[in-house]
Amino acid sequence: MSARTLPPSPLLRSIWLLPCAFALHIVEESRGFTAWVRDVLGGSIGLGAFLVNNAIFMGVLVGLCALATRTRQRWAVIALFFWVAGQVFWNFVFHLFTEIHFGAYSPGLVTATLLYYPLYLFLVRQAVVEGWLTVRWIAASLIAGALGLAFTIWAGLYGFGDVPLSRWLPFCAH
Repeated sequence: MSARTLPPSPLLRSIWLLPCAFALHIVEESRGFTAWVRDVLGGSIGLGAFLVNNAIFMGVLVGLCALATRTRQRWAVIALFFWVAGQVFWNFVFHLFTEIHFGAYSPGLVTATLLYYPLYLFLVRQAVVEGWLTVRWIAASLIAGALGLAFTIWAGLYGFGDVPLSRWLPFCAH
């Protein structure tokens, strides 16, 4: 086995569950996410922008899954996990946090909890067991994913403008 290329594996078959979970997540979010962002988060995202953003994110996800499957190279799997950390793991944390913090149903919470979180844990474990990822790569992907989701929230929900910190962190009155 070369250091660059690993053979086909259960992981490379399992990563295709990610676009399936993402599609179901989009369906759940499409039922009220834009109004929830406005009413609960104090942000703004129109249905058109919501659909375009999710189409782009799906395209990136499918592209990264295809790249990892086709090349069977570690760098491609690492790139996929950098994307997935933000769009799957931290998305789950976002929905859970907002549900608890704001006390209002966060559209996307059900699929994030029942699909995203367990699927992420399963895939990370599989990637480590099969030798695709190390703990360092997982940690780096989680840091990059957190920054990526924070950017996505700032850009997509607040249009690169001021984030109402007093809503997110009540002790930060301004």
